[in-house]
Order: sequence, then C-alpha cells, then structure tokens
Amino acid sequence: MLLLVLCCQALNSCEQSIYETISQDWQSRPVKYFMQGIEIASYPGLDALPPVGLYLSDRKEIARRGIAGFVGDVATVVSFKLLINRERPDGDTERIDSSFPSGHTTFAFTQAVIYSHHNPKIKIPMFIYATVVGFSRIYLGKHYPTDVLGGAALGIVVGLLAVKLF
Repeated sequence: MLLLVLCCQALNSCEQSIYETISQDWQSRPVKYFMQGIEIASYPGLDALPPVGLYLSDRKEIARRGIAGFVGDVATVVSFKLLINRERPDGDTERIDSSFPSGHTTFAFTQAVIYSHHNPKIKIPMFIYATVVGFSRIYLGKHYPTDVLGGAALGIVVGLLAVKLF
C-alpha cells in the first residue's frame, strides 16, 4: 500500500513538472495566439458540422459514423467529467466542466479515427491536428497531461467503435 502511495505521489509530481514546463516555461506570444486559434477551431460543438455536411452531400455512411462518434463523445466525456470531477489547473471546479478528460482532445481524436478510416490519405494530418489540439490544452493551462492522454485514448476508442458498429 505504501508503495502505491509513493508511486502516485511520484507520478503526480512528474505530471505537475511537465504541466508547468509546457504551460509556463515555454510561453511565447505567437505560439499562444496559434494555440488560442486551435482552441477555437477545435471547440467540441463544431464537430457536429462535418457529419451534417457529409449527410447533405449524400455521403451517409461516413455521416452516420461521424454522428455516432459525436454522440459517443458527448456521452462519455460528460459521464467521465461528472464521475471524476478533477479540478482544472486554473482552479475551476465546476463539475460539468471538470478537467478529466479533455473534451477538445477526445473529440479531435475521434474525428481523426473516423475520417482517416474513410480517407487514409488524411490519416497523418488528422492525427497531427488531434495531437496539436491536445498539446494546446496543456499549453493554455486548461488541462494536465493525463487529462489530454485520457482524452486521446477515449477519443480513439469512441472513434473505433463508431467505425466498427456503424
């Protein structure tokens, strides 16, 4: 039991160090503006738009998967946020907007899985974009690294389920 406590404390210390390095030590005005743009462009609610456009352009199969991924993300992210209720780095404690998992990251990785499944040529750019979204959450001081890693893992799982089930 003592070993488990010591390991958790060491991991927490390591995570805090990584968070502070990225969110404080690496700051520059141009990168901050870029990351703020990524934050806006990756707003989770906007992820409902591509499936609607695909549905209207008669690409119903990929649209169904995109909608399934979006609904799956909403259900899982909200559930985890309510259950875990981790305080954000900035001290915000509103339960529905808690820190774990990163919603922006979850949605970005889900989209990367679904849309690159249908068009393998965009796989690398989609996953680079999703990774930058996750990094932006730490850089802007909104999430801890484990929030982003958890969001990426959750997004990949939801994306794979959407691809396989629909």
